[in-house]
Amino acid sequence: MRVELQGIHKYYGSVKANNGITMTVRPGTIHGVLGENGAGKSTLMKVLAGYTGKTGGAILVDGRAEDYASPAEAARLGIGMLYQEPLDYPTLSVLENFMIGQGGGLANRNNQFRKRLSDLNKNFRFSLHPDTRVDRLTVGERQQLEILRLITLGIELLILDEPTTGISKEQKDTLFAALRKLAAEGKSVIMVSHKLQEAEVLCDEVTVLRDGRVAGSMEQPYEADRLLKMMFKVPPAAPARSAVAYGETILSMTGVSGIGGRSGLFDCTMKARQGEMIGLAGLEGSGQGVFLRLACGLTRPR
Repeated sequence: MRVELQGIHKYYGSVKANNGITMTVRPGTIHGVLGENGAGKSTLMKVLAGYTGKTGGAILVDGRAEDYASPAEAARLGIGMLYQEPLDYPTLSVLENFMIGQGGGLANRNNQFRKRLSDLNKNFRFSLHPDTRVDRLTVGERQQLEILRLITLGIELLILDEPTTGISKEQKDTLFAALRKLAAEGKSVIMVSHKLQEAEVLCDEVTVLRDGRVAGSMEQPYEADRLLKMMFKVPPAAPARSAVAYGETILSMTGVSGIGGRSGLFDCTMKARQGEMIGLAGLEGSGQGVFLRLACGLTRPR
């Protein structure tokens, strides 16, 4: 599917989130949309996906001007979007979520969709079990489920908004392999990101936004310095790191365990000293919330 955005404007009062953006997405390619936070990337994609209406400009699908006002109308044209937070029903199963939006008479077509889900799982090397509740899936698995659902709806242009946020390296590799497969099958993919390295690895072409406008575009092979100048005009310098003299230990844990979240917390040993800044890293539900509740006394350790 070939999609052309011509002079797209989106205003919120006096704020010009998109100010005359023009870009073309060719069939069978992965097109990156780059820019720092606030550059207008997500707004532009929501306009393309029918989530929000444009203030001005035109959208051409395979050469035809289309004017639609909802994601459902966009989907009928073959345009679908995977949002930063996947749109699913956590208390329903994988299969039940997969069947949503697929038409009437679903109660009698359970086995048909179960087979379809199984075939797609194998095709993209996903491992989604149809009877697992969605609230037990990781963020990456929820993305996989939404991609399969959109494919089944007949999507020809798939938009992904910052899809690598909150997923593991293994899940990112699986996602990128799936996107390359979709492009090889002739579908179009748009990936929104502010991570230059990921765009260089995955995308055939990138469009860079800055302050709601197109700052430039480039095809592979990329020149990182030029892309950075497009994104920031003046690339930011790395901040200097100052030396800090740490003080006494003000919090310590030794072999602490607690329940909660997706996995709980097991055998945690750490210490925090005065003047120290500590980051907690990990996927959602990996124990960070349990740790914080234990640290401030809201939960007692086991």
